[in-house]
Amino acid sequence: MQTHKMGAKSVTFSYRSAPMGFDWPENATERPLVTRFEGSTAHFSDGTTGDFDAVVLCTCYQHKYPFLPSELSLKSRNVLYPDHLYKGVVWQDNTNLFYLGAQDQYYTFNMFDAQAWFARDLMLGRIGLPDAAERAADIAVWLERQAALADHDAEADYQTDYLRELIALTDYPEFDLDTVSALFKQWMRDKQDNILGYRDNVHRSVMTGTMAARHHTRWINAMDDSLARYLAGPSENVDTGALTALTADAAGQHR
Repeated sequence: MQTHKMGAKSVTFSYRSAPMGFDWPENATERPLVTRFEGSTAHFSDGTTGDFDAVVLCTCYQHKYPFLPSELSLKSRNVLYPDHLYKGVVWQDNTNLFYLGAQDQYYTFNMFDAQAWFARDLMLGRIGLPDAAERAADIAVWLERQAALADHDAEADYQTDYLRELIALTDYPEFDLDTVSALFKQWMRDKQDNILGYRDNVHRSVMTGTMAARHHTRWINAMDDSLARYLAGPSENVDTGALTALTADAAGQHR
């Protein structure tokens, strides 16, 4: 959408398994997996082709640890709860090895911090580890629940509960996790409702209760990404409705 905003004539999303299904602008489309390139021509898995000026690779996360011996290396897709990690942190077969941030994320730094608190307390002996069988049973409970997750809302609640458990085991500062989960769900609904406008919505801080100020420029109109411009304005907003009408009128006069 950044390329759309900056004037790309067309934007094509290639999906691996399923289309995202957002209400894209008219110049954006979704097509199945690219199988190969021949020069500037992309070949898609449905047999169609298309010519493109630029390709942006959005590869997501690959969890690889080639610097570790194979018996210590986590092998996992990008999931909310990797197998073989007790509390998502402790390597099941060697409890002196900890993985932090090894899962897909709704929460980011709060979760990483809580995992670090948990690892710290294990190292300092403030928390005791159960035996291997009990750890395996705990992992199995989380994996079973993960397998039953039906949608993004359920995933947000799932990681909320995971973070809640880590915080309960340590002295990591508590905060309103349920409200954070509600914000995640609202953000996902906002994207579905308006893929070009959801960034402009304002939200209340979970920590302070302060409602964010609406930014001086709508995202779709902001053409200067410099820090000074972002913080100080002035507004770059334009009347997009009037601009659409003018563009249509100009097109009619040149037919």
